[in-house]
Amino acid sequence: DSRWHGGCLALAELSRRGLLLPDRLYEVIPFIENAIHFDVLRGQHSIGSHVRDAACYVCWAFSRAYSPAVMAPFTAAVTTALLTTALFDREVNCRRAASAAYQETVGRQGDQNVSYGIEIITVVDYYSIGNRSNCYTSLAHTVASINRKLNSCFLVHLQEAKLSHWDKHIRQLASKAVASLALIDVPFTLHLLSQLAMECTASNVNVRHGSILAMAELLFKLISHNV
Repeated sequence: DSRWHGGCLALAELSRRGLLLPDRLYEVIPFIENAIHFDVLRGQHSIGSHVRDAACYVCWAFSRAYSPAVMAPFTAAVTTALLTTALFDREVNCRRAASAAYQETVGRQGDQNVSYGIEIITVVDYYSIGNRSNCYTSLAHTVASINRKLNSCFLVHLQEAKLSHWDKHIRQLASKAVASLALIDVPFTLHLLSQLAMECTASNVNVRHGSILAMAELLFKLISHNV
């Protein structure tokens, strides 16, 4: 984690000083996407919040250092990673760092490069994301309703990272978030439902618990709406 943290800080400072050439972004961006979701359980504690915070700082620095034309191929990936962090990260400082980086990206790169950027900024602001439950149960649905392309990205992230999270409360919130996003894209939700059914018998107890919770929430939501 120390290497990830130091590497992110170095990349941010290099880009701020114009020392990271645009051609290198193709190599750097995938690492930043991994760093922004870095979360490792050691004993009873999680290691990685400082790495995720530093990755948000890198995205903030990129948006200031490079022109919209240079960042255009990477803007969608960067903003999606920032929004998933701003809405679903366990730590409030990481959610706020991601929100600040997203706002800077919209401001510097332009609303034409960031789909529905202005509308989403008004939802994912400094104060609204302070409440973690509100992020999962309300804000995520609002953002996905504004930009429906984000819905599948949110659901995939919840399934892969949050329904199997080491923190029981995150798994519970993730199951509620999955249900709140279910009706935005029903075909994708049904595909997700089949995957969750297979994971309900997983050997990992966290994966099994999160999958069963999500299955229950999804089935209740779909049946209550006659889907």
